[in-house]
Amino acid sequence: MRKILGFSALLLIGSFASVAQTPAPATPARATVIQYEHCLLVALGREYDQVELNYGQRVKGGSKDVVMMQTDQMVRKLRSAVAALNYLSSLGWECIGVSATLPEQTSYLLRRAK
Repeated sequence: MRKILGFSALLLIGSFASVAQTPAPATPARATVIQYEHCLLVALGREYDQVELNYGQRVKGGSKDVVMMQTDQMVRKLRSAVAALNYLSSLGWECIGVSATLPEQTSYLLRRAK
């Protein structure tokens, strides 16, 4: 019985050693870095029926992106956080975080590849 257990242990150790010695797959010389743009969808009110985008437009020297201004106007017309998330998803935005900062305010962090 000891011989069988000893032989099994050797086989097991040998299999780990063979896996550990396999060469790592070649990686490309230059990895592609994906650049993202981010924005916040802010939902306000008891029913979260007031929605707006924050894409850095209110800070000094902030964004003057015309497309984002038009998107914000469309989002405000939807008057629903879920409808706004669905609309933004159709434009390529992906929700990567949610934060309830106040009892009647929820912010959704969104990103999309540039």
